[in-house]
Amino acid sequence: MSRSADVNALGVAIVLGDGVPAKCTRMNDDGALPTCVQGPDGQWHAEYPDSGMPGGGGFALLFVLAVIGGVAATAWKVSTARRMAPGAGMDEGDATAMTLLTDDGLEATYLASSLRGTPTTAPVVSAEPAATAPDAASRLRQLESLRDQGLVTPEEYADRRARILDAL
Repeated sequence: MSRSADVNALGVAIVLGDGVPAKCTRMNDDGALPTCVQGPDGQWHAEYPDSGMPGGGGFALLFVLAVIGGVAATAWKVSTARRMAPGAGMDEGDATAMTLLTDDGLEATYLASSLRGTPTTAPVVSAEPAATAPDAASRLRQLESLRDQGLVTPEEYADRRARILDAL
């Protein structure tokens, strides 16, 4: 049984038996240990696991997407605040500053715009008088005509006639 000694990346002496090379205990730059396999030719092959993010590319991509999302959200908030500012009676610059410098700036601009609303005009009064309700005599004649044509039953006629007379 042969033994070999080596120092790993942490400075710890490694003593291996049965001819396992010290390279099988060395960590790569990412801190991962290799998987060592002895091939049919008797040589040891150290294979380090693939991190899936060569050069930290996955994290960098996620970071860039987060920055783009943040910039887009900020641009949307500012444009929305500037669009609502005239309706709220505010200066567009003040609305922009309030949106960027306070937590609830956009919500405050929206609330002010909603509360102020659009100015209403006075209701239009028609020059023509409203149509008056038919008088009781004409309503009774119409009801009698409906009864004569068979469009209302005698019970309905009596009920409606009583209502018209009670309204007098």
